[in-house]
Amino acid sequence: MQSRVLATLVAVVLALVATAALVVYVNGADRRAVSGQEPRMVWVAAEGIKAGTSGQTARNTGQIKQVPVPNKNVVAGAVLSMPQIENRYAAVDIVAGEQLLLRRWVGAEDVAGRRLLQIEPDHQALAIEMDLVRQVAGFVTPGDKVSLVLSMKRPGPGGDGDLERSQFLLQNVQVLAVGATALANSAAQGGGSRVNQGRGEVAAVTLSIPDERVEQVVYAAENGSIYMTLLPPDAKDVPSDGGATAGNVIGGR
Repeated sequence: MQSRVLATLVAVVLALVATAALVVYVNGADRRAVSGQEPRMVWVAAEGIKAGTSGQTARNTGQIKQVPVPNKNVVAGAVLSMPQIENRYAAVDIVAGEQLLLRRWVGAEDVAGRRLLQIEPDHQALAIEMDLVRQVAGFVTPGDKVSLVLSMKRPGPGGDGDLERSQFLLQNVQVLAVGATALANSAAQGGGSRVNQGRGEVAAVTLSIPDERVEQVVYAAENGSIYMTLLPPDAKDVPSDGGATAGNVIGGR
């Protein structure tokens, strides 16, 4: 009788232990499942990215974006923060929708001989040296669109002497790089591709200029004074009727 009771007690204890173990396992599985579903913000390609494109340019032009991805689906080595690649370049072409992998983004020294500047057909890359104020206080960055306003003397009506005139030289121009050393190493630029300048310091701003306008821009840079204006996305060209002179700015007085 006692042995039967003891056997029953042992069976009850074993059943309780098994139940407890099952509960612990199930709870652990639930936690693991929830952990695997928790999203993480990952940078992905919003569109195809050409090899040689810098991370900063890819962000400024909307080629990459951050999206939430379940933790279990995040690829090993995925780019989780922009500083990881902003001063690096795509080593290969990247397909739209692909998670960005840090190993596919390399320093400028690793892409020597490759085309680091994405130049449009029938355009040429041209660098203009400008001080901080003339490049919108240093807020011009690669991937931006700018317009160039030229101040220069030109003959007055009827040849009556030279008049100082300010007028749009080019509008909606693509910025390819910013900084005196941008063509070799974008890491030399400070603060997210802004040039780390003080008052009066200068830096080269590299632009994509239509073939037929290259000579004019060079002449203007050598003989006139150029300001840049920073444009919003999808900006339209501003009509320009002869530009501004002392006569029409102050009403002829």
